[in-house]
Amino acid sequence: MFAKNSDPRLRAYVVWVPKLGAHESDVPVATRFVADRRASHYWDSAGVLVKAYDPVLGLTEDAWDVYLLYGPDARWDGPTPPHPDFWMHQLHLEARPGASGSPLDPAVFAAHADSLLQGLRHTR
Repeated sequence: MFAKNSDPRLRAYVVWVPKLGAHESDVPVATRFVADRRASHYWDSAGVLVKAYDPVLGLTEDAWDVYLLYGPDARWDGPTPPHPDFWMHQLHLEARPGASGSPLDPAVFAAHADSLLQGLRHTR
């Protein structure tokens, strides 16, 4: 997505968590998957964010391998994160009717990101 969109307002906050046997020492290699100056990378050893997003996204298990879009007015002011404007995942959620996200489709996700950025161009 970053390769196709040079807008400096596009940002990524990538949070790496200890899933599938991952360790903090794996992060430097993993950051190559999102190697753009607009991306910031973090290691969450305790899975704090994973657990915090479960109720927000309607999940009954850890919210990892999720991709969230927020507009510029999003703020985390309370005990739980704000609900994203749009989100997709790479989880097996077929049996979880409370979860509202769709399986990741990079083109759809990029289109929603572009739409958020376009809205900013028209309002600011």
